[in-house]
Amino acid sequence: AASTFSDDWNVSFLFEEVEEEEENEAVITSVIDNSADQQQQQLVLKGQSNDNDSAMQLRHNLIGQKKRQRHTKRQKKTKMNMLKKRHGRRPGGNNRPNRQPNPRPNQRPNQRPGQQRPSGGQSRPTLSSNPSCFSTSTYDSIDEDIFKIASSIRNDDKTKSHFLGGIVRLAAHDFMDYDRRNEDNPMGPDGCYDVNHPSNDGLETIWCRNCALRLLYEKKYSGLSRADFWVASANAVIRQTSVRNALNLKETFKWGRKDRAACRGSGDRLPESNSCNEVEDVFLTKMGLRWKDAVALMGGHTLGRGDRSFSGHHGTWVDTDKDAQVFDKAYYEELFTNPWRPRNMGRRNQDWTTGRGGGNPRVMLNTDVCLVFDIEELVKQEKPCCTRTNSYYPDGTNRCVDREAARKKCPMYSQHDERQVATDHVREMLGGSSPNNNNRPFYTAFAEAWGKATTVGQDNLLPLRGRCERT
Repeated sequence: AASTFSDDWNVSFLFEEVEEEEENEAVITSVIDNSADQQQQQLVLKGQSNDNDSAMQLRHNLIGQKKRQRHTKRQKKTKMNMLKKRHGRRPGGNNRPNRQPNPRPNQRPNQRPGQQRPSGGQSRPTLSSNPSCFSTSTYDSIDEDIFKIASSIRNDDKTKSHFLGGIVRLAAHDFMDYDRRNEDNPMGPDGCYDVNHPSNDGLETIWCRNCALRLLYEKKYSGLSRADFWVASANAVIRQTSVRNALNLKETFKWGRKDRAACRGSGDRLPESNSCNEVEDVFLTKMGLRWKDAVALMGGHTLGRGDRSFSGHHGTWVDTDKDAQVFDKAYYEELFTNPWRPRNMGRRNQDWTTGRGGGNPRVMLNTDVCLVFDIEELVKQEKPCCTRTNSYYPDGTNRCVDREAARKKCPMYSQHDERQVATDHVREMLGGSSPNNNNRPFYTAFAEAWGKATTVGQDNLLPLRGRCERT
């Protein structure tokens, strides 16, 4: 009798696993399909509505995605029929014991590195029935769903880098409005950002009615707070894009953040891009972090891109849109090794660029360059300089390109300047003499800084639970 009972229990889980996978696949399919209209809208916004190549590529991507979905559905139907043929009808609910302990293994051999298999049926979209719990399997399910959505963006590195970087930016803009000095309204990670503020331009393409991330949340994870979901989603992006999935923030993740419906004025607290004081004011003075934390968090610019139609700043911080899908220390290497020169001098969107043009546009903000170079007074006086004036192309042309900028090297901070500590930490993130593949100093510093930043002003946050009871 004991053997029959155990077999019945295991077969029950086999049937349930197929059903869960079908239900989850249906949710992700719906999310991707519904967000297709949003992708087409973005083509219009970017002035590409008449670009046949872009439209055809989008159509090709969606057709390919639907073909893969139909193939997966046929595979699962075959698997279910085999189970029925082998074991008869699905075992009845009266014959099954409670879900503990779960006899199935927690990891499959063919999983992606670092990805744990959700256990005990927790991946079903029923989280709203128990909003007071956030389990490890739910966290893993979010990671897997973010991967599926990102993987559906094919042959379009710009869109994919924007999507990945945008999720991290969404979570960051949610916590960067925190001000510990304001006891009445400190703000911080509360699932809210000021959609009308220019500092948040572009986030409406990440979190909107038909955006894939929001659809995923509303269809499957609405029992969680938006703030918790945004951080968990950003963690997923960081893990998936880090080299060999090395930066896994799961063990330090805490949940229990409370959402707010409105956060007027939060955009005014975000760092502006045109002043060297902004990093210090936001991260150190208001959030209470250290220079090392601020420098590590700025390394998040390695993901994603700026767009002139949103922020006015155009290009990637690293070499290509493909590189902008990798979370590593390249941001610091680019800052140190390339000759950066000012662009749009005297305008609101003044920033820095490098290279001759004609390829992928590059960008650094004043807040980036200020970590190493003492440029504030030069920018105010609209006097151009170049961060490296002794670098040349093979044809003998100075890599500063701009002749006026090439005549003056941007000064670095003196040993007595309080910002010299920021430069020291940038060097630390490089991981040793260049070139090298040592991301450990950056990953270690980022994990600590991200843990602090995503929990500022929060009391009674909880670690992930092993499992959640259904209610």
